Amino acid sequence: MGHQSFPRRVLTAPTPTHEEAAGSERFEHVDVQANLMIRQKDLRISENPSIELELVNAGKGSALLTKVTEFIPKGFELAEKSDNCQVEDSYLNLKRKRLDPLKTEELKLVLRPTVQGTFSLRPTVLYLDENGKCKSQEPEPAIIVVKELGIKGWLKGER
Repeated sequence: MGHQSFPRRVLTAPTPTHEEAAGSERFEHVDVQANLMIRQKDLRISENPSIELELVNAGKGSALLTKVTEFIPKGFELAEKSDNCQVEDSYLNLKRKRLDPLKTEELKLVLRPTVQGTFSLRPTVLYLDENGKCKSQEPEPAIIVVKELGIKGWLKGER
């Protein structure tokens, strides 16, 4: 009987211990995750897409959000933005906003296309970890396709 329980202990005991060490080690510090959400990826030149960037701190330390680069692609203008960021040149200034553990920050932009074409949206989030070290996080990139205004739009007088 002792022989039957010994292998069971050897097989089960190391597995959870190893997984906990490998899994929790990553979350001991700041771990900012970014998720890009675009409701409309195929649009006409007269339509303004709404874009959201959700930032989540999955770690145990607090992050200071500094900026988001490449959020407004060439061929687009900013139509509206949320109050929690400031547009400077080609990036969003997040003014070192504190993102505590397990908290979320959402950035919302409405863009206005100025030309037709296919555009890749590849923002990079820059932040400081609990030691003041600069880190970055990139969400999955998104593609936006802008088509010319349809014949119905011209007949209605849209520009």
